[in-house]
Amino acid sequence: MKDTQLTTIVERINQTLEDVIAPEIESVIVRGQLFAVVELLNQLQGKYEYRHDLMVQDIQVGRQMLATLIEAFEKAGIETPEVISTATREVDLLGVSGDQLREVRSGVEAAVSAALDLLHANRSEISEAEKVEKAVLGRLGQNILRDMMLFRRQRFDKISQRVQEE
Repeated sequence: MKDTQLTTIVERINQTLEDVIAPEIESVIVRGQLFAVVELLNQLQGKYEYRHDLMVQDIQVGRQMLATLIEAFEKAGIETPEVISTATREVDLLGVSGDQLREVRSGVEAAVSAALDLLHANRSEISEAEKVEKAVLGRLGQNILRDMMLFRRQRFDKISQRVQEE
């Protein structure tokens, strides 16, 4: 299903819930629950929208984090497990489907997690381990912040206002 179809479906469901069904509900509590469902649908819609550019960015940032970690492992003489090094291999990100892209991103995320575990396990052997960790976690934090900014503004103010009005 294309994003525009999903957007249209969610918008129509929400419009029906808000404008047709909600006015018929007498209970303030039930009406509040209905508007909470509308808000949930809005949030889920944003979560499931297909954003090729963001997935590519996640993969690129993940590979940068892995490169930083692998460099620290090599300097310390620590062998990099295949699960980590494999995730750094180049893939034509423009030529893969959405599902394949999600698979690549999941693989990179798993490799970053494994690399961070390896960093922690060998902290005493890695020079400037704390600096490496801060650099990696800083990049990860930037992606998390980006994702948070993409969420639609919650409409709890609208929910409470609509519940009170009706």
